[in-house]
Parts: sequence; C-alpha cells; structure tokens
Amino acid sequence: MDLKTFWADSRGKVIAVLCALWVASLINHFQWQFVLSVILAVVSIIIFDSFLLWLKIKNFSISLSSIVTGLLIGLVFDPMAGFIPLVVASLFASVSKNFIGKGPHKHIFNPAAFGILISSMIFGWPVAWWGASWGMIPVVIIAVGMLPILWKLRRQWIPVTFLIIYYFLSRSISLTIDGTVFLFGFVMLPEVKTSPIPGSWWWGWGILVGALIFVQNLLGLAVGDPLLLALLAANLAGYFLVRQS
Repeated sequence: MDLKTFWADSRGKVIAVLCALWVASLINHFQWQFVLSVILAVVSIIIFDSFLLWLKIKNFSISLSSIVTGLLIGLVFDPMAGFIPLVVASLFASVSKNFIGKGPHKHIFNPAAFGILISSMIFGWPVAWWGASWGMIPVVIIAVGMLPILWKLRRQWIPVTFLIIYYFLSRSISLTIDGTVFLFGFVMLPEVKTSPIPGSWWWGWGILVGALIFVQNLLGLAVGDPLLLALLAANLAGYFLVRQS
C-alpha cells in the first residue's frame, strides 16, 4: 500500500490522528512504558488478526483496521499494567472481530472496547485513557482531526449528539469537553462496522450510548469502564434492532 492509497482510506486518516495524539502525549510526559505499550498493542493485534484471518480463509494480510484497534488499545489501556494484559486485550479484540458476528466484516462489538474491557476485568486494572486524559490539547487534536473524517463518512452527528446528551445529563462542561470523552465520542463511538446510521439512528446512536452511561450511574453499577460498557451494550442492541431487521 502506497502513501496515496493509505491517505485515501478513512482509516489511514484515523491512524494519523491517533499517532498525533500519541506523540503529543509523549511530549507532555515521556515514559518508555508509553512507547512500548502502544507498539506492543499494535504489533500483537496485527499478529492475532493476520493469524485468525489465515485460519478462516487461508489469506494473509495486514489491515488498517488492525492498526487503529491497536493504537486505541495502547492509548486507552493502562500502560503500567504490564505486557500480558495488553496482549490479552489485543487477543480478545481480535477474537471479537473475527468470530463474534454474522459473516465476514460484520462483527457485533467495537473490537478495541471489547478487548480493553474484558482484559481490564480479568486482571483488575482500571481503564486509564492515558493518551487523552491530560489536558485540552488532546481535545483539540481529536476534534480537529476527526471531524473532517466523520463528515466525509456522514457520521459527524454521532459524536455531536453524544456530547449534547452527555452535557445535559452531567450538567458539567468540564466533564464534557474532556480528552477521554472526546476520544471515546469521536473515535470509538462512530466506528463504521458497529455503529448503525440508518434512519433515526443517525441522531439516536450517540443519545442511546450517552443515556446508557448515566443509567449505569443511577443504578450504581461498577462493572468495568462505564463508557466502554455502554458502547458494547449499544453495539448489541444496534445489532439486533438494525442489522436483524
């Protein structure tokens, strides 16, 4: 794949945004764990995805989607957790992508969210969101980088409606204009394979996920990360309500 083909693919642009976020995070606070954890997540998900793809269709290739998933795992999972939890997160992400769905390229769950949540629950590590939770610079990088991509994909309203409902339910502008919320809302929430947009879902997807986050708070649920759990619950609901209809 040449650079022109890479940049023409929306996933290539997302990779560029996530790499910019990673570099900014390293400039803000450099630790070798922050470098190695992201590299390990990307390499391990590429290996798992390529191997499972070969098992299924006897074809070997490296997908840009694998790199996006690896970058998300590396930027969200706690880099201090060690290498094994990161590799396990990548393994579960790859399994969810390749085996939990109906047909090729029709997985139910957001792979990064699935892998991160399962591994964090197995090993007892909280989800850190370290690559975006350190100030306003991540907010700017994510918003400026992702809005043109989502506009072209006709998914720009998904993060917008999510942020609106998140603000009205939290009643806090500081909790809403936050790097963690932006990384979730602009990158993970509108992921093409797992976020439905037909009809009212164009507007309702972000509202549904935002509402599910606050339902967890009202019920006092403490099962993993509330953002990721809400997204996975919405993925499942969207799969049955939209794709099965």
